[in-house]
Amino acid sequence: MHHLIGISALLLGALVSAVAMLGLLGTGLMRHGPPVLVAVMAVALVVLPARALAASRRSEAKFRPLSMGVGLLLWSTAVLLTFPIYFPGERDDALSLGFSAIEPWTDGWVKAEWGHTIDDWLPGVQGTRAVPESATLAPPAADKGKATKAKRPTKAKMPPPAAESAHPDEVLLPTEKHQGALRVPVTVEGPRKLIEVDMLYDTGATLSTLNRSTLRKLGIRVPKDAPVIRMHTAAGEREARVVVLDRLWVGGLEVEGVTVSVCDACASQGVVGLLGLNVSDRFLVTIDAASQEIAIRPRKGKSDRSADVGPWLTLEAQGNRWPDGRAEVVIEALNRSSRWIRELTIAINCEQTRYAEIHDIGPGQLGHVEVSVDSDAGCAAFQVQLDGAEW
Repeated sequence: MHHLIGISALLLGALVSAVAMLGLLGTGLMRHGPPVLVAVMAVALVVLPARALAASRRSEAKFRPLSMGVGLLLWSTAVLLTFPIYFPGERDDALSLGFSAIEPWTDGWVKAEWGHTIDDWLPGVQGTRAVPESATLAPPAADKGKATKAKRPTKAKMPPPAAESAHPDEVLLPTEKHQGALRVPVTVEGPRKLIEVDMLYDTGATLSTLNRSTLRKLGIRVPKDAPVIRMHTAAGEREARVVVLDRLWVGGLEVEGVTVSVCDACASQGVVGLLGLNVSDRFLVTIDAASQEIAIRPRKGKSDRSADVGPWLTLEAQGNRWPDGRAEVVIEALNRSSRWIRELTIAINCEQTRYAEIHDIGPGQLGHVEVSVDSDAGCAAFQVQLDGAEW
């Protein structure tokens, strides 16, 4: 009987401790810590204190599973409940990031959404980022040995709303330095609501990113069959699913049909993601580091939305050579997005590069085009690739 109770307690304690470890793992990854070191420390911070709590019953072998299970349960529950005191407002994102970090290793058995569900179940004492008056810093040295009261650290000021430039079609966007990068205000829209967020201006990111917490607030669901891309983050190379936003605004300038990758590791300290080239390439951008402003102006003429359309597109091609000597390439394009694709430009690369266009492909529809090629051009082997696109 004691053995059965002990095993049950140990299993329950292990389950709760696993959740606590994932929360600590997500917290470390949000701060761009080395993944292996963060994982080791998460295990140590949960298991070692629980082991110490169970040490008092070590001499009684029949109680060891029970005491270890109770120790894990009590300590892990305390970690989860007091988490908001030390990391206010971060438990939801930390748990979601922890679960998403192990999701690829479980072949989909573990879901990143479980982190949000568990956070909803858990109560917690809400902390504050403000420093109380009593928590003063060590006073600096003063003349004649007199001590002076240290000043409280001030919060970083949020960027003010965008200002109008002297040019009629240009907008001045206020920025703020954040970990060596520029932090800019962006307005994003989802099915549920429209919210203002801060994003990092990143010229090295092809796609913009948002964390799961922001997507949930917008009412955007990440389908299980959403396209998957490979991306490089501070936590290393990883796969990420993509979703498409109906629209966002940068300094009041609207951009429709923005594809974003889901990246919790790209968010930290009030920044919800990266503003990538699929948005910034829509504008002529001038950065004034001295005044901490970015001047943006819409580009004239037709835009290329390949970065946004590409993840949602499946291209297939087949070459045919007929008895009369004619040769052609048949291209099929499957639109996996929820938006209409107005135009695709496909490059056919063999001895010479030819281009084909496909127009008006609806959500879930298949568009196709047949392109005649010179039978003497040596197109026995060819490649097709997306050369341009427009929603």
